[in-house]
Amino acid sequence: MRKIYSLVLLVTVLLFAACTKEDPIRLSTTALQMKPGDIETIEVVGSSSGAEWSSSNPEVATVYYGAVEAKAIGSAIITVKIGKQSANCHVYVTGSDGASLRITPGLVEMQKGETFQFTYGNAYDLDLTWSSSNEEVATVSQTGLVTAHKPGNAFITMATNVASTQALVAVAHNWGEYQLVWSDEFNGSALDESTWTIQTGGSGWGNQEAQHYTNRTENVRVEDGCLVIEAKKEHYQNNEYTSGRINSKGKREFTYGKLEARISIPSGGGLWPAFWTLGNSGGWPNCGEIDIMEYVGNVPNRIFGTLHTVKDRSGSKSSRAYTGLTNIENNFHVYGVEWACEEQSGKDVIRFYVDDIVYSEQVEAVVDDLEYWPFSRPNYFIINLAVGGTLGGTIDDAIWSSPRLMKVDWVRVYQRADK
Repeated sequence: MRKIYSLVLLVTVLLFAACTKEDPIRLSTTALQMKPGDIETIEVVGSSSGAEWSSSNPEVATVYYGAVEAKAIGSAIITVKIGKQSANCHVYVTGSDGASLRITPGLVEMQKGETFQFTYGNAYDLDLTWSSSNEEVATVSQTGLVTAHKPGNAFITMATNVASTQALVAVAHNWGEYQLVWSDEFNGSALDESTWTIQTGGSGWGNQEAQHYTNRTENVRVEDGCLVIEAKKEHYQNNEYTSGRINSKGKREFTYGKLEARISIPSGGGLWPAFWTLGNSGGWPNCGEIDIMEYVGNVPNRIFGTLHTVKDRSGSKSSRAYTGLTNIENNFHVYGVEWACEEQSGKDVIRFYVDDIVYSEQVEAVVDDLEYWPFSRPNYFIINLAVGGTLGGTIDDAIWSSPRLMKVDWVRVYQRADK
């Protein structure tokens, strides 16, 4: 009789346990792909009474009673608990363009010796690798910790086997004062040919210019402490005008600094004097062009400063005019640029000035993209006096009753050491 009673009791206990066991929780979805700002709702299939919701990574996605809001690129697990049961939904937040990785911030400005920890998102939880484009400037650990070693720029790349993203680390320069590193004062009796090359020819020079450049002293000479370039109306080798042009290519080339000259500009419709530089590698416009000073006799009392690049061949985006002088012609003024290395958030800056008055500041558009900004390589000087051409315009032949002289008192370069 006791055995039968015990058997009945055991069956009763088992039936009670079976009746009281909690059913597994099921969700309306177990995975969501979202973009920052999206809101999606996860529902419990059946009763949600007593449900408790949580997110494993609130910086990426938050949840409030099943309403999931995407915050940033990365992944999070949304968990719901009811009693002793739980269920998960994996949330993958990608960028608006579908990017599955993020690195924050996109630009870090540092000092030598500093460290910085990037925050990042990896939507699909794939294995990550970190690398630096310039380990002399900055290195990065496989957890995104950056160490700055020397001034300069380094791109930090975070990558999976299917995607990558970058941030720029700009380690600040600590510049000293400007020091004169080179000059030509034109104090001799002849042009210093260890510094300058006299260019010759009359093919229009790419600008439909009317003059023939010669190496004659009638057109290029040094006298009274100045370089003198004289334009003349005279028939010479199929051209009706002559003038002079010199450059320092392969002889005196500079990267960064203050580049300036003290110049007296001639007056006259059709005259086009210029003091400018070209990069020493690649054809134009790949080499880059810095027009430190251009003057157009047909547009008096206006100095032009212009940059030419592959992405802006015409210089239309960068050209600026200075109109602060009313006595430009036949008077000496200092025309220059301050060409500064990685000065603003790792970007180069070129400032144009007349007599120390800055009238234009051009900032590197995209770091280390030579089509936007080729000005990280040595440049050489060009000084010339053109006649006519696409910018010089109509030539007023009445001007030739007196000499048309471009005079250069000196050319100087100042640079500063990076401490």
